[in-house]
Amino acid sequence: MDNCPVSDDILKKLLDATFNAVAEVGEQMPENDRAALAVYCYRRGHFRELGLSLAAMCSRTSLVSEAGHAGEVIYAQAKNTSMKRDFASDSRSRGGKAPVSLHVV
Repeated sequence: MDNCPVSDDILKKLLDATFNAVAEVGEQMPENDRAALAVYCYRRGHFRELGLSLAAMCSRTSLVSEAGHAGEVIYAQAKNTSMKRDFASDSRSRGGKAPVSLHVV
């Protein structure tokens, strides 16, 4: 089992953070550390969303260097997820809440 590449305090801070806070913390990390943490989190199902958020801030090269072919897969998924997240945030109404439809089926 591989060890977490950051301290428990930083990992806890990231897990409790919003997406914007994850971006702020991730940007402060060196890219190689960010890629290592992205791969670490991605490999754990309950941290996968955090891993993809961090991977979206990494270059393809850094992820491939960290995880080989798996880095390619993580990079592709992170970019796809990032695009979906941007679209979803654009389509949301006030307060970041999803719009409500009153249409009765």
